[in-house]
Amino acid sequence: AGRNAYTTDRPLGVRPVPEGGVAIGGQPNLDTSQAGITDKIFGKTEKVVGKMTNNPEMHERGELREAGGRAAAEGHARAPHD
Repeated sequence: AGRNAYTTDRPLGVRPVPEGGVAIGGQPNLDTSQAGITDKIFGKTEKVVGKMTNNPEMHERGELREAGGRAAAEGHARAPHD
């Protein structure tokens, strides 16, 4: 059994949801959101800064924003599975 989204604890409590994708706390019944170009840029920046400063929460927030936009990073929507 390797490490994957189902077997590994992730920062911010991000978990897969039954509808597909991931959400903060694994909240079900959330709409899926898509990232626009601005969200992708901000998300990538947060990921890099989070890695460089050893801040896993910031890195995870950046991944969510890059994939699912601001709504996913704030916990109001689910992001496509990363």
